Order: sequence, then C-alpha cells, then structure tokens
Amino acid sequence: MVIKRYFLFFSIVFTLLCCTSCYGSWNPFEYGNNVDNRIEALPDISETLPDSVKGNTDSYTVLVFADSHFDATVETNAEKKLFKWLDSLDAEEYPRFAISLGDSTNAGTQSQFDEYLAFCNKLETNYNITTINVPGNHDIYCSNWKNWKKNCFPYKSFYCFKTQSFSWYALDTASGSLGLFQYNQLKNAMENDPNPKIVFSHYPIIEFNFVFGLCDTVERNLLLDLFVKNNVKLSLGGHLHNFATDKLQDYTEYCLPSFRYNEIWTLLTINENTKETKVKIIE
Repeated sequence: MVIKRYFLFFSIVFTLLCCTSCYGSWNPFEYGNNVDNRIEALPDISETLPDSVKGNTDSYTVLVFADSHFDATVETNAEKKLFKWLDSLDAEEYPRFAISLGDSTNAGTQSQFDEYLAFCNKLETNYNITTINVPGNHDIYCSNWKNWKKNCFPYKSFYCFKTQSFSWYALDTASGSLGLFQYNQLKNAMENDPNPKIVFSHYPIIEFNFVFGLCDTVERNLLLDLFVKNNVKLSLGGHLHNFATDKLQDYTEYCLPSFRYNEIWTLLTINENTKETKVKIIE
C-alpha cells in the first residue's frame, strides 16, 4: 500500500513537470519544442546588424529586458514607464540596442507577438533602438516556435555577433536545455575566440533550483567550465522573474526580473576600450 502511494505521488509530480511551462515547454511532442529542430551551425550575424547596433563610440549602453509576457490581459505600466524614462534622456544617451531575454509573449500566439512587435517598433522608430531576441519557453508553446521565428529579429535562436572588442553569444534555452549539438557548436566557437565574451539566454546558467534551472545539471556544469576557461565576462538570463547575481572566478551571471510584471528593466554599460562592463537595474 505504501509503495502504491509513493508510485502515485511520483507519477503526479512527473506529469506536472512534463506539463509545466517552467521546466521546458508545453506539449513536448509538438514540432519546434525540441531544441535540435530550431538551431543550425552557429551563425555570425555581425554583417546583418543595423549600423545603429554597431555604433561609432567606444562606450555605450544596452537596454535589457526579460520575461515581458506580452498579453492583453496583463495590466502593467511597464511600457509607459520605460518610454517616459527614455524621453528624459538626450538622444546621444539612448541605449545603442536592446536585448530581450525571451518569454516576450505569454503563450506564443500571433496576436501576442503583434503586441510585442508594436512595442519593439516604437523603440526602433522613436529611439533608434533595435531589439535583438532569444526565445523563452512561453514563446514556443504548442508549435508556436514558428511565430517566434517569423517575428523576432534576427529570426534565429542561436547565433553570435561581434562589436569592437567583445563577442556576444545568444543561446537557445527555451526547452530547458542546449542539447549536445548546440553545446558542441558553442564550445568550438568559444575555444577559437580570444575576445572577452557576453552571453545571453532565457534560462540562467548558474542560478538553479528544481523547477527553474536548466534540466541537465551536467550540461550546466560543462557550460560553467566553458565560460570560466574562455573569457566569458558575464551572462544575462531571466525566467525566474527575480533578480539574482552569482560570480564564478572572473565570470558573473545576472538573472533579471520580469519587465512587465516587476516593471523593471536593466542597463548594461559597455566600454570597448577598457573591456569593462557594468549592470544597473532601473525601476
């Protein structure tokens, strides 16, 4: 009888983990929910970036927002607060570009992507800020990967680009795992790249708990070893909707709060000459 109760308990827990949005994506049998169906050999998108992203100054800022969860049913003042803050700046103080850390929508529907794109278009039109994206687990629910790929620049979920001194790596963690192919591509690229590096993804790498971390702790530890050995200065992640920071030797991870739920965004300051970085939460 005791064995039956334990079996029932663990069966329920397993079922909940398979269905939860936090530990991977809904409906694991849908196309696009397997990370290997989403990525290709690591592309360098540097040449396709707008001139506004490349810039012509050595010191600049990058706007970073996580877990926007665009959905008409969510009431928030986040966008209004952000645009008011941007309006308080001089044009030369605007962030050079923006990074979205995924979960840009709540369920990956086209109507929600339309809301998100209207927000991104306003950043582009009014402030000359291009938004660079990675997918989150909420973005790819039930085959909605096709919507993310159609709507979110640069229309790839795994890629890199280079600025004057830094290499930037975008990882696809929307399924709660990189998978072996993506990891091997990343490892080969980083080991042949002497630049200081910045990594961004939906899931945080160091920060871990049973529900909100990368599924495979071996994969997580391999990534941390790769980052420490290959001059990764910092990584940016979301998913937890809370702020956390962890340091491992010269590498620092920042896990950022939800933009629309917490009404908070982040400013990353880059100095290409000194190779220094600074992260500041704006609320």
